[in-house]
Amino acid sequence: MERKYVLGVDGGGTKTACVVLDREGRLRGEGQAASSNWNSVGLENARRNTEEAIRAALADAGIQVEDLAWACLGMGGVERPADRERIEGWIQEILPGVPASIYNDAVVALTSGTGGDIYGVVAISGTGMIVFGFDREGNHARSGGWGALLGDGGSGFAMGSAVLKAVTWAADGRAPATKLQDAVLDFLGLAEPMDLIDWAYQEEFTWPRFAQLAPLAAQLAVEGDQAAQAIIEQAAEDLAVAVRAVLVNLGMTDQAFPLVLAGGNLRPGPLFHALSRRLRSLAPKATIIRPQVSPAMGAALLALKELEKAQAVDS
Repeated sequence: MERKYVLGVDGGGTKTACVVLDREGRLRGEGQAASSNWNSVGLENARRNTEEAIRAALADAGIQVEDLAWACLGMGGVERPADRERIEGWIQEILPGVPASIYNDAVVALTSGTGGDIYGVVAISGTGMIVFGFDREGNHARSGGWGALLGDGGSGFAMGSAVLKAVTWAADGRAPATKLQDAVLDFLGLAEPMDLIDWAYQEEFTWPRFAQLAPLAAQLAVEGDQAAQAIIEQAAEDLAVAVRAVLVNLGMTDQAFPLVLAGGNLRPGPLFHALSRRLRSLAPKATIIRPQVSPAMGAALLALKELEKAQAVDS
């Protein structure tokens, strides 16, 4: 039986998305589940959510596991050999007999902007942040991605935390008044700044709870709020420093390459523009682009390319 389809998975800190493509690159099925980053949700939930998204995509496509020729997974938290082995074990159980490639989820964010090519640099700011790069020889470097508590400046969590600091300092008189106070209280349904104590400490601690406040900084920065503008500028600087580290490590500062800005915080807006200004100075020959397709689609396009390479070797 000819295996006619490939599967791509984007397993991030917010959700797990999966798509099925035929060999012509046409979308045949989609599936979604909760986060599969075990640093956020634990190993058991991460595995279950990965399988749920895959099963949903296969069902939507109307196909079976046996119809898949290749799978490519971009998974949050995959860095060390032990991490990769864990995911490989999951996939052998979920997709027995299907060749699979496993990458950090930053890689499929890159391929979502390059059409499946692993070349260039991607800077991601969502709930978390990371910068990942590949040169033409396949060497790679990364910066960031340490998690919310280990200094990932420019992440949604970092910006959300900065929003809360601006509000609480303004409430104390330690900093000037800011429109962020009313915006945060309205967004969270709270009556006064002191209510933030219960919100922060008496509910379950998760990174997305804080990251959800980051868009308020972008919104009010456009309206001229100085505290919000300072948060955006700091996030842009932190992301630019991370990009600079990757470029220096790969020797790509003076090269032409695609530089993909991905993640919910890097949609066109004040952070995107503030970061772009810095990047044009850091890498004047780079082409700054937004993803053309979803990261899950980027994973599936990468799966198609890897299938083609494998078939070329076998022929």
